[in-house]
Amino acid sequence: MLTNLNGTLWPTLEASANGIEIARCGWGTPEAIASAQMGDVPSLWLCNPVSGGLPAVAQRLFLAKGAVDPIFHDGRLVGSRFEDDHADFVMLAGVGPTDPAAPRADQAAQAFENLEAILKGQGFDFHDVVRTWLYMDRLLEWYDALNRVRDAFFESRGIFGGFVPASTGIGSANVTGSAIVTAAIAMRPKAGAAVTRAMLDSPLQCSALDYRSSFSRAAEVVTPEGRVVFVSGTASIAYGGETAHVGDPEKQIALTMDVVQAILETRAMTLKDTTRAIAYIKRPEYRPHWQKWLADHGLPATFAQEIIADVCRDDLLFELELDASRRL
Repeated sequence: MLTNLNGTLWPTLEASANGIEIARCGWGTPEAIASAQMGDVPSLWLCNPVSGGLPAVAQRLFLAKGAVDPIFHDGRLVGSRFEDDHADFVMLAGVGPTDPAAPRADQAAQAFENLEAILKGQGFDFHDVVRTWLYMDRLLEWYDALNRVRDAFFESRGIFGGFVPASTGIGSANVTGSAIVTAAIAMRPKAGAAVTRAMLDSPLQCSALDYRSSFSRAAEVVTPEGRVVFVSGTASIAYGGETAHVGDPEKQIALTMDVVQAILETRAMTLKDTTRAIAYIKRPEYRPHWQKWLADHGLPATFAQEIIADVCRDDLLFELELDASRRL
């Protein structure tokens, strides 16, 4: 099983943890991120012009035991390969376009092609991807173009005919200055292993594929040890695909959390099974509504990393992603 270490930037980066670190993500002002970068772990370094009054944060992913092999692409450390008794895994972080000066849509296509090339170099392909993260600079200006690029890539690779990964798409700049930077986790079961994966429906929402947004609401991986659920970035979207509770952050947070909990309940899980979470908050003044929701539901203030960022629609004010696990 994977474990996580979360917190403010420098204490988290300096803290020791049991296991082997396989990836990290840092988020803050350009100045904070520039002073914190380290090159010994595959990393995703995200930044916005201002912090929004929130501290810079870091999230680190650890493998409890075993060996990790580094993955390089064009001379840069971009991933970790590891295994357990049941499957081989690849975790990629910080994969972007080949040409960060190209038009945005071209950069997005290059990022997907680079993800695929790195996976192929490890004996994987894009069909093995369980989850992706897509961070786009000025997302609200070109999210539709990103979706067209992703649709075309998935169509050409036959992804729509099988497993469509869970995903998060969020507005954030990055330290390379490119229009997009990505991360992904892929899994390939070992021969004869009792390992399954499945796309999960959202009881309170239609499939994102119904309105041509190419991700599954959540994905589940089951092994003899237990199961892991990856809940995609989830926001206040009604069953028909429209934004619900426009202009009301409190109600948007409540609906988002109802949706997330309903997904988990289909797998006999609750929010207390969460192992990693990020709350994307459009404006800092909405944070008290989020903290109130946590307090009202008996969850700690530190339940999720809190990031000021744009969601994929300008009228969406909050988004949550999380992973949850339970041993069998």
